[in-house]
Amino acid sequence: MYPNDFRFVLNNTFSEAQVNDFLAKAGCSPRFVYGVLMLPTALKYYIDELQTSAIEQSMTPATLAGYELHRFAGSSPPVITRSADPRASVEGVLILGLDERQRNAIYELESGLMTLVDVGVEICQEDEQGTRNIRTIDAGAFVWHGSVEGLTSMGSTAWEIDEYLASPFYRQITDFQNRGSPKDHKKSPAGAASYGSSLESIKEEEVMDEHHICSYTGYVE
Repeated sequence: MYPNDFRFVLNNTFSEAQVNDFLAKAGCSPRFVYGVLMLPTALKYYIDELQTSAIEQSMTPATLAGYELHRFAGSSPPVITRSADPRASVEGVLILGLDERQRNAIYELESGLMTLVDVGVEICQEDEQGTRNIRTIDAGAFVWHGSVEGLTSMGSTAWEIDEYLASPFYRQITDFQNRGSPKDHKKSPAGAASYGSSLESIKEEEVMDEHHICSYTGYVE
């Protein structure tokens, strides 16, 4: 069973007007995420938001074409690379309405072995008549910029998130968030360190159709 907030995200479809409102906000460039930051509770932890924040209401499923998922260790979070396969794509989540502090927090987490690049992702939106259609949104995404040697293709368009949800790391983050106190980075739960430490360990070692996008997110309970 997925957490309720993540289930909300997977079923969240914005109206065209809502998307327009998000995009009209100055300094709120969207971010496309495809790993642990798809989970609202984990996202709130990493960007230092209280659990009562309703950030999941600013998130919606999205598809990035031309990239593919990889991992650099057996249970590591995913990274993405540009793909030569024109059919390649990555299923993830688009986060809208992030302010500068929140985007900087994501940058601190993701940068290092990954580079922030401009991409176009497709989301499903509803027009005034309630008809669903595809819209391409300009967003930022973190892409692996090192050698692909040593990376293992996941062979799927979506990260299999179940193992992470069952891990003590995620439980610790959930418990921490539910306590509702400001975060002391020096006393971060082990789960918080796990995401960044997976990337740090590497340093030491050195066209989807409309029906598909509007009805499939890659995550099935």
